[in-house]
Amino acid sequence: MTKSNLTRRSFVKVSALAGAATAIGASMAGCMSESAPAPEEPAKETTATAESEPAEDSKAGLTKMRTSCHGCIQMCPAIAYLKDGVVVKLEGDPEAPVSRGSLCIKGLNQLHTMYSPRRVLHPLRRAGERGENKWEVISWDEAITEAATHIKDAIDKYGNYAFFASVGGGGSYSFMEAMTLPMAFGSPTVFEPGCAQCYLPRWALSKLFYGGDDQSIADNAVQEIFKPEDNQTEVVVIWGAQPSVSETAESGRGMAELRAAGVKTVVVDPNFSPDAVKADVWLPVRPGSDTKLLLSWFRYIFENKLYDEEFTKYWTNLPFLIDMDEKSERYKLPVLAQDIFPDFKQTTPENTPAYVCFDLKTNKVAPFEYSAPADATVDPEIFWAGEYEGKSYKTAGQIYKEEADPWTLEKTAEECWLQADKIEEAIKLYVENNGGIANGVASDMTESASQVPLGCMGLDSIMGRINKPGVTMTQKGGGYFAAESETGETKSIRPVTYNNGFGGMFSDMYGIGAVIGLSDAQNEERIKAMAETNGEMQKRHNQLLIDRLGMKDHKGLYAWCHSHIPTVRNAIATGEPFKPRVWFDMSGNKLAMLGNAKSWYEVFPEVDYIIGQYPMLTSFHIEACDLVFPLREWLEEPMVNMTQLDTQWLQNECTHIGETVSHSIPAAQVVNKCREMWGGEIPGGLMPGLLASATEAEVKQGVADTLGAPDWETLQANTDEYVPFVTPNYWNYGQHEQICDEDGLPSGFATESRKIETYCQMLIKMARTGYPYCYPEPQEACADYSPICCAIEPAESPMESAEGYDAEYPFVLTSGRVPYFHHGTMRHAPFSRELFPTAEIRINPASAKELGIEHMDWVKVTSRRGEVHARAYLTEGVNPKTVWMERFWNPECYDASQANPTGGWLECNVNVLTKNDAPFNEVYGSYTNRGFTVKIEKSTRPENIWVEPEEFAPFLPTSEMLAEPQTKDVF
Repeated sequence: MTKSNLTRRSFVKVSALAGAATAIGASMAGCMSESAPAPEEPAKETTATAESEPAEDSKAGLTKMRTSCHGCIQMCPAIAYLKDGVVVKLEGDPEAPVSRGSLCIKGLNQLHTMYSPRRVLHPLRRAGERGENKWEVISWDEAITEAATHIKDAIDKYGNYAFFASVGGGGSYSFMEAMTLPMAFGSPTVFEPGCAQCYLPRWALSKLFYGGDDQSIADNAVQEIFKPEDNQTEVVVIWGAQPSVSETAESGRGMAELRAAGVKTVVVDPNFSPDAVKADVWLPVRPGSDTKLLLSWFRYIFENKLYDEEFTKYWTNLPFLIDMDEKSERYKLPVLAQDIFPDFKQTTPENTPAYVCFDLKTNKVAPFEYSAPADATVDPEIFWAGEYEGKSYKTAGQIYKEEADPWTLEKTAEECWLQADKIEEAIKLYVENNGGIANGVASDMTESASQVPLGCMGLDSIMGRINKPGVTMTQKGGGYFAAESETGETKSIRPVTYNNGFGGMFSDMYGIGAVIGLSDAQNEERIKAMAETNGEMQKRHNQLLIDRLGMKDHKGLYAWCHSHIPTVRNAIATGEPFKPRVWFDMSGNKLAMLGNAKSWYEVFPEVDYIIGQYPMLTSFHIEACDLVFPLREWLEEPMVNMTQLDTQWLQNECTHIGETVSHSIPAAQVVNKCREMWGGEIPGGLMPGLLASATEAEVKQGVADTLGAPDWETLQANTDEYVPFVTPNYWNYGQHEQICDEDGLPSGFATESRKIETYCQMLIKMARTGYPYCYPEPQEACADYSPICCAIEPAESPMESAEGYDAEYPFVLTSGRVPYFHHGTMRHAPFSRELFPTAEIRINPASAKELGIEHMDWVKVTSRRGEVHARAYLTEGVNPKTVWMERFWNPECYDASQANPTGGWLECNVNVLTKNDAPFNEVYGSYTNRGFTVKIEKSTRPENIWVEPEEFAPFLPTSEMLAEPQTKDVF
């Protein structure tokens, strides 16, 4: 294809996706023909979208299909319009309860992504050396056989642990399959960059903290604040989240509507994001210092008695006495009444322990049995320290108070680069208005990954903001607290938390993992019953858990059964404790997603064979892969999307080109082929372990089942009848106060104590044995995890007084998203690239002036691990000592037109700079993607980087791609 000489104006008109009927189809097929330059027209007060929006009759003769976008994690309901099997227009579904007919640039860009000349439509086998970008098309039979042969040969020669898998980075939809694929081969090793670095810490901690949903807007956990009717939210604190750029059409729109309705917002973000622009208070916190700011909120609220005292006393565990004796088995754990009162007779059920408090009625240490607040026999003190029979104790509240005490407004302002009066203003807005905190991905990308969500949920808990209208901490749906009896009656039950995989999937399949909320005897009985029918599988699965790389020190990873990424990398490099040799990666560009990307590039030669699957070739596939399976794009992939409020929506098979397949199929086919080669059973493998569909018919039937349709054909013929699927009894408040039919007590929360464990005692037990995940076999102990939010200073610090200070790197770098891309995706989408063509680094003008840098100058950014280039974007929206970048990579660097093509990952990729060595987050092993230090120097534009609109013409859909025939299912 030749480049055209399109002007910026004509290029925008050609690729304007909101008016895609004019951009795709007959007009698109010839859009790249050579033409004389169009004369420049006078500027008008309009936009590309407005001037290219087709009239309503442009939909005449088009086939309309309901679907859902998958441009980001939120998957907004959408409508696709097709002509002769080609999707020519996309728009939001007006029936969607939150996005309400809107669709952002990421979703609209599917028109360019679906028909991109970069699509992989057939299985590819490497034809040259890794990195040469030479491929040959092979059949599916050849591809499946080749992959299976390499896996089988490696396991036969080196053992089951030679195989490993990975997932993550956007653009594909595998998740559970990546976790279960290694298990099918009897291997413990799987990882995802978006696990401990993206969502796991917040998700998993909420289950241990109170058994409910986390505070994430991005992942649809928080729904209450977006209710269109009877919304009682008055304030939302957006802590380290960017809804207006990350999930623009849904939570971004939702937040805009809340603000328009008068809801106040506080935004904690180093960058002056669109949400910060509209905030009542913006706190541009120093990157990595969030724990100190959180503790200042605790101190202010405790000191001024702004917390909900009755709720904190009776529904959190802060009044519990904590054993402070280092020699005690229950050191740092709440004291049990039986431990210090030998004659105590417990009246509550065995699975509801009785603890100890300091009773203000008697001014004595006393048993504290679980009950409704009105029935309590004690008035527990929240903050107390003292002795009882020669031993020292503190309440959990006192421990939290002492941790927060140093963090005055003035000290916090100095340490966090804030203004004391602004911190106070933000706290007052929070405590004086009903609402809650929405915690985002920023904290997951630092050593504070467990500490920040502990602090955010802790603040909401002491304010009593849970299970009530207008808050962000909820336990949605009657299913958390109800069960159907044999007679068909619905009974209120004590909620429990299952572990090992989402919803206890692996717990129930293999009989591994204790259930929080059951007594020791009940858990033992449950595990033994499962062992009677599946004892060998249980034993093997338990061993796989214990042998997962990095689990001994970071046991929180058990929640998703993932390995610790830096430990996997080191095992590949050193062979210790074993060497992973054959790699099946299930999505994304790992060189753009993994921290310290160079360190991963260095170990690629140590991996014998690498299999990838993705809709596009990325840096990772070119630099590392030996075989690539082609996947469907979201306009082709049948799925059920995530929830908008109480609804689930269909992601439809609107079209299908090439030999692409659904994301679960390659792995399932490879496992089946390996089983065949081994004579029917994989030696040492866990079956059923794959949990993946091997045919498109199975995929589609699963979608139909979820939406309540008898089959795929019926669903397609009656889409409006089955979509959306409305979750019954979704909205429910005060569940913890409902009386449990089993014991006559309030249902409470899905924790050991049946209370919100603001002092997260399960983290102590987890560090020591792996409980509840490894049960019944314990994992080796590591250092205790902190059960509360503690102050953490980043390992690489811009503070001269800190241990990690180095004057050579004076700036602290943080990152985030821009609205044009999600994770590592869309870099090949021409419209997004025209709007955001290359990496930019946001620098304060005062700092830029000292460095001799002007707006849009090219600069070199250097960390202790590498260097990349970006254009300087001067803005007062960052602190003079802070710089901000979006993760970036350049697929044009391996374009055939380049004189010296490269993989495209070295030039502008933030993850060349990031840090993937210790210290890690103690619970989840999260490494440092944000909050490390760099230096900035004026530089020049690197070779191979495109910035002008016409340069992205090779990414536009071609007539050949648009004419690609509809194909039947491969499997």
